[in-house]
Amino acid sequence: MKINRFLPFFIICAIVTGLFFPVSVKAEESELGLPEFPAIESQYVVLMDADTKEVLFSKNQDVRCYPASTTKLLTGLLAIENCKMDDVITFSANAVNSIEYGDAHASIVEGEQLTMEQALYCLLLRSANEVAFGIAEHVSGNMSSFAALMNAKAQSIGAVNTNFSNASGLTDIFHYTTPYDMALIARECFNSKELVKISGHSGIYTIGPTNKNNFTRYYKARYDMLKGGEFEYEYCKAGKTGYTDAAGNCLVSYAEKDGLRLVCVIFNSGASSRYYDTEKLFDFYLNNYKKISIDKYREALSNNSIELLELTGKFSNTSNTTLKFKDEAYLLVPHSVEADELTTIVTYADSPAYSGEEGGFACLSFFYEDNNVGTLTIFPSNSQTKPSKVPTPYDDTSINTKDYFYLDIRIIAAGIILIIGITTVAIILIKKKRHFSNRASKNLYF
Repeated sequence: MKINRFLPFFIICAIVTGLFFPVSVKAEESELGLPEFPAIESQYVVLMDADTKEVLFSKNQDVRCYPASTTKLLTGLLAIENCKMDDVITFSANAVNSIEYGDAHASIVEGEQLTMEQALYCLLLRSANEVAFGIAEHVSGNMSSFAALMNAKAQSIGAVNTNFSNASGLTDIFHYTTPYDMALIARECFNSKELVKISGHSGIYTIGPTNKNNFTRYYKARYDMLKGGEFEYEYCKAGKTGYTDAAGNCLVSYAEKDGLRLVCVIFNSGASSRYYDTEKLFDFYLNNYKKISIDKYREALSNNSIELLELTGKFSNTSNTTLKFKDEAYLLVPHSVEADELTTIVTYADSPAYSGEEGGFACLSFFYEDNNVGTLTIFPSNSQTKPSKVPTPYDDTSINTKDYFYLDIRIIAAGIILIIGITTVAIILIKKKRHFSNRASKNLYF
């Protein structure tokens, strides 16, 4: 038997299968009216709500990374918290000689003096390493003491997987953080109006002659998402770049629209892709999500009258306990969702299904139809909570990712056609084999 006899049949099966059974299975469209989530090229990413600390997107958020010059955000914050803007810094020989060939610098010489305000602009716009050293010495007396101050600050805001050894971000095995920790640090930094003003300066900053130099210095931000930058982004308020051979290209960005404040951290990425990915993440949430007030739920808690809690017998009007949400609590939901369309489910802290924050009394989950659009933890009024992570809606490793697969009638039909075709060919081959076997037997005995 020649296979060519069945070639037309195989071709027909292949065409039918190709028409009805796509090579790549399409992801289910969002029931919430959201566009397709953007493809993110960078591998070390966290997008965080700057008010609630909710992680909206992450990739490898707990992997240790070198932060490079994004470190200088924390250096700047500590300077603002511990000094006055008109303080005068006198740069030591140690500070001036701390830089190597190729390092970012501001051409500071030994004994030169700058105000703290001037130093911070050099630090955050020019990313000057010798200025970072001089600020550290001015604040803490020496670099090791300043590093201890940095680590204490990081720990206090929940960045527990971080350790800093210098003020500039130069590569050191003991100088590291994670995308999640850096988002917490950046959130703290961008809560400082002074730091946002400096790191978000889009024009030219000028430093005139000093006690050691007669020339004028002109500085413009290296961060390119500000007005006039190569990757200008309308809602971007501030940010900081970073690069070393070991760290790769790093970027920390802060954007705000309609009261929604976002922080994006990207480590070890491409020079341009770090900007593209940041913009895509900002666009997706700033253009498709809104904040919903939970005042009616807050009022119900304060009046000890929320029905979900009363029905369970866990809490009632007669209880002496007062419950509350955090002061800054709100829901972040797609634009298509309205508050009066939400339903709620309560889970208590003693339940295995509890997913609220440490110290919580219960967890209130909000649903739009069958979609979980947010979760808020309910606390006893006297509780003190520690920083904790919130489940990530869009995470490569999260069960909440929206990339579900589906089968429709076309795929089922294609499968049936394929099975019938294979079965038909198999029957024909078996019949032909028997025919030739019978002929061979006749030839042998007769």
